[in-house]
This record gives sequence, C-alpha cells and structure tokens, in this order.
Amino acid sequence: MKVASSARHQAGFTLLEVLLVAMLMGLVATAVTLSMGGARGDRELDKQARRFMATLQQAQEYSVMDGRLLGLRVEENGWQFMSRDPKDRKWRALTGDKLLGPVTLPEGMTLAVELEGFNWRTASDERQEQGRDERERTPQILVFPGGELSPFVLTLSQQDEDLHYLRTVRGDEFGRLSLLQDEEEEE
Repeated sequence: MKVASSARHQAGFTLLEVLLVAMLMGLVATAVTLSMGGARGDRELDKQARRFMATLQQAQEYSVMDGRLLGLRVEENGWQFMSRDPKDRKWRALTGDKLLGPVTLPEGMTLAVELEGFNWRTASDERQEQGRDERERTPQILVFPGGELSPFVLTLSQQDEDLHYLRTVRGDEFGRLSLLQDEEEEE
C-alpha cells in the first residue's frame, strides 16, 4: 500500500509575503524622502512666501483694528512696514514692532514687486529712491483701514545650482492674498 504524503513542496511566494515586502519598501522610501527634505530645493523660498503672506495679513488686521493707513516698502532683499506720521505726514518705518518690523531675506533670495500690471519704478526712480535717506523712503503697497490693499504681484526668487525657483504672491484690492507656485526654470 502506498501512503500519500501530506506534505507538498511549495514553489514561489505567498500573497502575504509579497505584500509584506511591498509595504516595507514603501516605508523605507518614505523615510528616505522625509530625511532628505523632499526632492525640491526651494522649501525655504516657500517658507518665506508664506511668512510674507502671514505678516501682511497681520498688518491688515492691525490696520483695521487701529484705523490707520499702513504702507509696505519692498526692497530687493526684504520688506518693511511703515506708517504715516500724523504731524509731518511722512512715512516712518515700524522698527519697534515685533510682528511688523523689518524682514531681511536669507542670502540668495530676491524680491520684485509690480502694481496693477506695471513696474512700480523705473531704474532712474529707483536710483533716486536709493539716494534718499532711509527715513524718507515711501511704500509701494498700501494697507487701508478697511483691510483693502493696493493690488500687487510680488515675486520671490532663488537661484539654486542650475535651477531658478519662483514663488508669486498676489494681492487684490479686496485684501485677498494667494500664493502661486511657479515651475523651476533651467539656467
């Protein structure tokens, strides 16, 4: 009499083993991506664009609560909020304010601002403005006591090796802000 062997010889992997390996590979890939900070080198640029938006929203709230006109002066390497002195009606920088004080961008980042589709100043205007005393400079963007803004498009840019990263912040006359993520360009 022949006894049938109950043990069979297996060939291949079970579905459970395949799924377990796939899950482990996914976890390792996620850990590597998170530890490297993502594939893009423009996280700091995104952070600064969001910082600009949050600070401008804070200025809008301050302007509404205080009932004062505020200004925003944008330089190539940072920005500065200003208020108008009621005595001599000149713009003064808000240097003592912790939230609305001057901001300097990290090295390698630049700003450019356009108002309602045209450049705010020509090169000669900019040279004349640079020659002015720091206390006599004027803002490009106005923050009105009702929370409205003078419409603008602010572009933050950063050069990183062979790529040029851009972030665009758009503000409309109703005080709404939006962040547009531009594609990187090969240099």
